[in-house]
Amino acid sequence: MRRQRGFSLIELLVVLAIAGLMTGLAVVGLGGGQARVDQALQRLASETRAQAALARHAGQLRGLRWNGRRPEFVRREGNAWVVEAVGLGDWPKGLHPDWPASPQPHLVFTPHGWAQPGSVRWRWADGSQQWAWSRDGRLQVVVAP
Repeated sequence: MRRQRGFSLIELLVVLAIAGLMTGLAVVGLGGGQARVDQALQRLASETRAQAALARHAGQLRGLRWNGRRPEFVRREGNAWVVEAVGLGDWPKGLHPDWPASPQPHLVFTPHGWAQPGSVRWRWADGSQQWAWSRDGRLQVVVAP
């Protein structure tokens, strides 16, 4: 009986199919992470603008703080900051601001606009996004590599 060397056509096709499947899953997994970050930051920017407008129209102090895992919107009641129930959805792991967790808000919205002009950088593994706001209530978002 003669012994054959090498792989059969079926074996090669199975290996190529598995490699193609793994590559496809890797591409989808990597691209989906960036999409989740972009969506989360878009929702947060939209809600930040809405909270600033609410502060102006309702005559309240409101703010945005970082609790160590995700951002929270708060409003001032008496001498305390109370968390607002705002639906930001799932917050991507690894996406965080350049300020530490605190019970006090980092961004404060007043009836007259933002408490003070400033900026914050949101960071994640593959990039960052710079937010800058002026006293008149404009929020500018700049994506950085």
